Amino acid sequence: MTGPFSRKQIQQQREAYILEVTEAIIKEKGYYDMSMDEIASRVGITKVTLYRHFKSKEDLIFHLLFGDLPSFLQNLEKEISTDLPLIEQIESFIYRSLLNFLRKNSSLSLSFLSSLGELPIFLKSKQKELQQVEDTIADYFIPLLKEGQSEGIIDSAVPPSVLLGTFSGIVSSVSFQQIKDNDLSEQELAEIGTRLYMKAIRS
Repeated sequence: MTGPFSRKQIQQQREAYILEVTEAIIKEKGYYDMSMDEIASRVGITKVTLYRHFKSKEDLIFHLLFGDLPSFLQNLEKEISTDLPLIEQIESFIYRSLLNFLRKNSSLSLSFLSSLGELPIFLKSKQKELQQVEDTIADYFIPLLKEGQSEGIIDSAVPPSVLLGTFSGIVSSVSFQQIKDNDLSEQELAEIGTRLYMKAIRS
């Protein structure tokens, strides 16, 4: 421990700043023209130090998009009361997840990378990590869906994994571009996505 901050806190603050700088550069130049050298220079650290935090450009983008997922789901589990009817728990999960995506999507999103033609390369290099993201969401959400099926409020003719895939489809169709094109707020678009999903899965 040195001063008021621990080494871990200093490292976390530096990583947050690295990600902030990365986001700014990728919006200015795009993925291909962004370099680890420039990121290190703007942050004010050596490239060696940068690589201690993030192994590659792909690693940086992955953390921008999904780095907060474990803490988000942990907080979500605490915030959604189990005293609520199950269908309301599921609806709350969908709405809050969509809203979180949209807020992040406003600055850097899958659709943003895709529009630059860079997403396929990113996906190929991070398949393992993306699978872990899907597994994390599935571990939380599929038990809710199964319980809903057993209670007869969720369509039991559709496997839970397919219902989860339907949620992924809703997420990918809801983007910041929709906000701009339709003059909708993030909250309004999250509500629309939630209604669409709930209609699709109800028995």
